[in-house]
Amino acid sequence: MVKKVTLMSLAIPIFFEVILFMTLGVVDTLMLSRISDQAAGAVGIANQLINFTNIIFTIISVGAAILIAQFIGAKKWVDCHMTIIVAYVVLTIIGLVCSIGLFFFGPDLLILIGITPGLMGYASDYIRIVGIFMFLQAFLNISTVTMRSYGYSKQTLYITATMNIINIVGDYALLFGAFGLPALGAAGVAIATSISRLIAVILSTIFVFKHIVPLSAISYIKNFPKHILRMLLKLGFPAALENLSYNVSQIVITGIVLVYLGEEMSIVRTYVGSIVTFALIVTIAISQANQIIIGRLIGEGLMDEAYHVCIKNFKIAFYVMCGIGVIFYFFGGHLMRIFSDNPRIIEWGMIILALDAFLELGRIFNIVFISGLRGAGDVIFSVAIGLVFMWGIAAAGAYVFVVIFGWGLPGVWLALLLDEWVRGILNFLRWHNKKWVTKALV
Repeated sequence: MVKKVTLMSLAIPIFFEVILFMTLGVVDTLMLSRISDQAAGAVGIANQLINFTNIIFTIISVGAAILIAQFIGAKKWVDCHMTIIVAYVVLTIIGLVCSIGLFFFGPDLLILIGITPGLMGYASDYIRIVGIFMFLQAFLNISTVTMRSYGYSKQTLYITATMNIINIVGDYALLFGAFGLPALGAAGVAIATSISRLIAVILSTIFVFKHIVPLSAISYIKNFPKHILRMLLKLGFPAALENLSYNVSQIVITGIVLVYLGEEMSIVRTYVGSIVTFALIVTIAISQANQIIIGRLIGEGLMDEAYHVCIKNFKIAFYVMCGIGVIFYFFGGHLMRIFSDNPRIIEWGMIILALDAFLELGRIFNIVFISGLRGAGDVIFSVAIGLVFMWGIAAAGAYVFVVIFGWGLPGVWLALLLDEWVRGILNFLRWHNKKWVTKALV
């Protein structure tokens, strides 16, 4: 059964779901910090590789989200079920390949990225155990995408909350040897994380096949619908490439800050980044909700309504982000004092947060109109300008403003701000010109 949706009915549960999902890694780190700083640091490094596999999973899950929404709008239920089954099969295969790769080659990859011998023991245990079960995350991604697309965002929130509770209890039990269980250190945390994912997979899969997809749809595997797979790759690969490019460009910018501005400015950037994460979660929730809504309208053939709904959703998001920007601009000092009592770090943090208030307004242009374009099936344009400007303005601009002009950390944020605003305006113009109308897939 498909539920009617609005921006807020989708975005609010997604917002809390993303927060809960992000706290999984934070809880692991906090628990391990009770054992040693080395254990916590090791798991943080291992999670960088694990997060990279999640980018690989988005190749299929992003494509599935777009297709499912459009098929729902067009009321093409057979195609919808085919898409879900194909996504499950393909992502499970990709997940198993990643699982085997992380189990056998995870330690070698850790050495490749420069992990120290003191951290290797903890990180190796963690990446092998979590890695071998990464196919569960791949499977969970499709269940979550399916449930959201059908309007069951509250149910995905409940499942994620259950996963978090199991993870916290499991971390405590297997890390400290509570409830008569052995104390297993980093390996125990990895086991708890994997068990919590398994429970989430079971709950979400039962829900999908009870309320959304009939079990008989599994028969589509016999005559595998290759045309669906081609569409998934056509939509998902560019989106994954954009995500990968963004993450790599941010790593390069981190290197610029470390090399040319030093440890103190790197700490400021880390603290500001933690504060800004809240705004980022808001934009993620709004973008995913907007994509589902636009996809449905495109599937119904309601192009004009899709155009106006996206503009309306943008206005709502813009007003929300203005409120967050005001908090960053006027209360930056209070926010920074949560993390540090160093006057210099607080002072610089206030300056950067004031700049970030304007950056976030540009980001909301980007996020909302990219999600609208994706929902319409127009994925290439935003990826193309993303690759050009992430590197041509954000990364290159950060280097020029820091190294040549000597503008320090504000120069880095200015480069990021220009990147978001330029791409945001271009994506808005793409939406306004309605060139996406011809990109519908159904």
